[in-house]
Amino acid sequence: MPLETALLGYAGLALFAAVRGRTPHRRVEPPFLTSRPAMRIVGIVLLSLSLVTAFTRYGPYQGMVAWLGLLSLSGIALVLLLSWWRVGAVAMWLPAAIVGLSLALVKAVTAA
Repeated sequence: MPLETALLGYAGLALFAAVRGRTPHRRVEPPFLTSRPAMRIVGIVLLSLSLVTAFTRYGPYQGMVAWLGLLSLSGIALVLLLSWWRVGAVAMWLPAAIVGLSLALVKAVTAA
């Protein structure tokens, strides 16, 4: 299962959810990122990396379908966690990104 694609997608979506807080008392600051533009940029980079991992694993045509499906599953997991534990759901972006990047690097090294 392409776990790295789902984890990187979750991390990117969690950062977008942190930026989206409309009022200051409902906004959750993720660890290590405090400015909203930085959260947006890192979220875009993580979503782009998840797209690249899906393309390298499945090719350009099936990769897009797999990426959309895994991104949807990551979004569902994020929404369920946000409704139950808002701070933890946003704070999980960093472990998800680290594990996702580690898995992607291991697969890249073993494939070469």
